[in-house]
Amino acid sequence: MVMKVRRHRSATVAIITKSETTVICDLSITDGAFIGSWFHFPKLEGFEFEEIVGTKWDAIYISHLHADHFDRKLVAAIARNQPDCKILLPKFSHRWLYRAVKNCGFGENQIYEIESGKPFILRDLTIKVFTADYCAPEVCGISVPCNPLSDRESAIDSLALFEADSQKILNANDALAVNSAAKLWPIIGKVDLLLGHYGGAGPYPQCFSQISEEEKLIESKKLATTFLSRLAEAANKLQARFVMPYAGQYVLSGSLMDLNKFRSVVSLTEALNFLALNSSATPIAVEPFSRFDLDSESLGKEWVEPTAEVINSYLKEISSNIFPYQRKKEIWENGQQFLENALARVEVEYLKRLALGRAEEMYSVTLKTENFGKTINFNGANVSFTDANNPIYESNTKLDIDERLLKRLILRAEGYSGFTQYHFNQAEIGSHISWSRSGSHNRVTGLLNFMQTKV
Repeated sequence: MVMKVRRHRSATVAIITKSETTVICDLSITDGAFIGSWFHFPKLEGFEFEEIVGTKWDAIYISHLHADHFDRKLVAAIARNQPDCKILLPKFSHRWLYRAVKNCGFGENQIYEIESGKPFILRDLTIKVFTADYCAPEVCGISVPCNPLSDRESAIDSLALFEADSQKILNANDALAVNSAAKLWPIIGKVDLLLGHYGGAGPYPQCFSQISEEEKLIESKKLATTFLSRLAEAANKLQARFVMPYAGQYVLSGSLMDLNKFRSVVSLTEALNFLALNSSATPIAVEPFSRFDLDSESLGKEWVEPTAEVINSYLKEISSNIFPYQRKKEIWENGQQFLENALARVEVEYLKRLALGRAEEMYSVTLKTENFGKTINFNGANVSFTDANNPIYESNTKLDIDERLLKRLILRAEGYSGFTQYHFNQAEIGSHISWSRSGSHNRVTGLLNFMQTKV
């Protein structure tokens, strides 16, 4: 009776059975995710990419499309080098992830979209993938919704249950932030090991300009406690023997480096201590590329927190990173008109939601660059547009954004339907946008994910 988990980086872990069936989950090893801002922590040593590509994998499981779970460069390298490797995906109502994986070089005969809750047999390993729905953006801090009012708004995340050798491992990844994930615990039952994220990835509070530094520190700790409490609660509900916190280890680079101290992420050691006090499961953490053996309950190499000196040296090193859109100065002619065209698309999406039964909103959202801007006002059953300095409603959100980045976020070539890192949600998670907000979170900001127009 033996199952092993090998932790690599971020949310990348491998499940290994007694007969050496191997599944690697949520590939992420390249620095610069989310339009260049996210770097791995601790610092990569340089061997990681080639070691993962050179290891024989029976399958890859990818939970969702976010860049810290789907490393296009690494997925494409495995596609080139391992033609027998399978790709296991949740069967979402949309096929964004499927198309992205296929574009990396995997053939249709290698890609398996697994129906939610249906078993997939891989040699001696049984895998059940569950799609996640009914998310709460005001809690998780990012704006792509999981509420299935339409195919385009349905689940974007998933969980995977791995069963072999009379043992069960649940890889919950980021889906713990999805409110309805808790409905799955009675279905899944008792597990031996729970893997789950323990830190925030959204822009709050570090990107919110109207909040003082003191308030940001308070809010970041409060939100971090929310994530840890959710992981502890899941471990208790699932009667997990062990819990492994992961997917919280990243740092912001380049011009965003000073935001790191305000992110809603605590150290892994703090996470372990919290779980030890608030969970009946035994919290575990190993060094990158080390294993945990469920049978012997032994750690290959136990996690050791880097010193403050090492951390500060690393942050100083990556502070010189230049994001792709920052590499040259540009003059964007007709930028105002393109922004207005893109916001007209947001209007269309809002009216579609109303037709599907979503509640009407009374809220203003402003996009502003150094040279131009526009406000979109959601007026109940209608939409109006005003000057960037003249929102209609006191309840509003203002987003200040680099003009070069906005250009890349909203412009699309005619007929384009592929994957691009230049998407509002990617910029949001990457902390590239400065936010200010009057009133509480409003989900209409999520409609900015549809803010595109043709070139």
